[in-house]
Amino acid sequence: MTNIPWLSIVIFLPLTASLALQLVPGRARGLIKGLTIAATLATAVLVACLVANMSGSPAQGTPLPLHYDENQSWIPDPVNAHYHLGLDGLAAWMLALNAGVFLLGALVVSRRDVDRMKLFCGLLLLTETATAGVILAADMLLFYFFWEAMLIPLYFLLSNFGSEKRGRATLKFIIFTVAGSLLMLLAIIYLKVNSPANSFDLEVLLRTPGPAGDAVNFYGIHLFTPQQFAFLAFAIAFAIKLPLVPFHTWLPDLYESCPPAALVFFAGVVSKLGAFGFIRYAITLFPGPVHDFQWLLLTLSVITIIYGALMALSESDIKRIVAYASISHLGVIGLGIFALNANGINGAIIQIVNHGIIIASLFLVLGIIEQRTGTRDRHELAGLEKQMPYLYFFFLVITLAALGMPGLNSFAGEFTIMLGAFQTFWLLPVLAGIGVVLACWYMLRLHQGLMHEPLQPRTDGVRDISFVEGWVLVPLIALMIGIGVYPKPVGDIANLSTHQYVTLSSGPDAPAFTPIANSGGPG
Repeated sequence: MTNIPWLSIVIFLPLTASLALQLVPGRARGLIKGLTIAATLATAVLVACLVANMSGSPAQGTPLPLHYDENQSWIPDPVNAHYHLGLDGLAAWMLALNAGVFLLGALVVSRRDVDRMKLFCGLLLLTETATAGVILAADMLLFYFFWEAMLIPLYFLLSNFGSEKRGRATLKFIIFTVAGSLLMLLAIIYLKVNSPANSFDLEVLLRTPGPAGDAVNFYGIHLFTPQQFAFLAFAIAFAIKLPLVPFHTWLPDLYESCPPAALVFFAGVVSKLGAFGFIRYAITLFPGPVHDFQWLLLTLSVITIIYGALMALSESDIKRIVAYASISHLGVIGLGIFALNANGINGAIIQIVNHGIIIASLFLVLGIIEQRTGTRDRHELAGLEKQMPYLYFFFLVITLAALGMPGLNSFAGEFTIMLGAFQTFWLLPVLAGIGVVLACWYMLRLHQGLMHEPLQPRTDGVRDISFVEGWVLVPLIALMIGIGVYPKPVGDIANLSTHQYVTLSSGPDAPAFTPIANSGGPG
């Protein structure tokens, strides 16, 4: 059993299912959806088993605390790339989130409302394969391969399904991402060429870092060092995907035009890959440059928090309100990462999971409201409490979770991040707190406006959620309450990696680090 390549199975199970779908007639829409659900469910069960068995100490003697490790030669010399997969505490929760949101996307895809069902489901499964590969890759060239491969199914998925504005929004997303990816590719090549071991392998690069080099002299002006240039290339690529202001402009347009079933997994996990990349690659490979630019990144994170919140207040389209709210919350995750301490990074990992659960739930609810009423204008939506009492309950819990109410999941992550930010500089959580106050404003205004104000013509006579729709939301609500009341399991597994990531980001002269005690608190 120990020789079974479980990580490869997680990656290629959805791919195999996508290929199998091509043998199913396009008119057999029920069978297509059933096979898609079966494949995503099998992947989710396998991931759950892998995460549940991550107790204890990881493999010793390696820079990364990997509990599962697969390493085979992929492209021989002179390229010297490896098919290297690894699962640690960070990747475990990312992989669990990935499996969960794709299962959710498979469950909510409508056989009546989605044309070309086979194409949609096939692209969904291909996207899951690529995102799982991004999360598990431990070789830089393999990581880049999956990072770019992810764009192929996403392009066809986003450009073929959704609102009439989808073409422009998809093109904008692809251009932003490819531009950042090209910079990252140049930085990856730089790392390999300057590696004493001439390797793309992440563990080798961490074990034998290349020389820092002198600052580039441009007509007598000393610019950044090559290491700083390489870090900035990675940082821009990940900041686009996260996204941080000013690299965010693709996100509201894309979320507005994206179909609900695709938006669930796109908002749930794809945007988190930027945060994942910062933790696993940027801060570990470049401990010196990340400290050189720490205050720039912290400033951008705070700006993102406040700007996203203010834009959420200014919008009337309910999808764009949540899109800007998502940007603000992702800024909080960035704040935790760039605090570069145990509380900050541990809180960021926890909040990645929390944000994925909350944002997927919000877009599910908004998708139901748009489907029932035919509009996304909040001024035309009111009085839904009496028309949709079950939806009202779900939306109330999600709203309270989104604004960070104690007892619900977002509080645990945000509180731990604020602790980490305070340890870096006391003013950071004060400024970030402005975003928390604004979150209460825009989320409660959205909830009260949709649910409590007098009925509008658009909302008069709408029917409540169906039994199936309700049972899709039930596990998400249970996770919000469960993690909020007892966040220790999430923190425990995150802590398996936090120690190593903090140490790696501090460089060879790092002070001794004591991991957070697993006392059952938020972190």
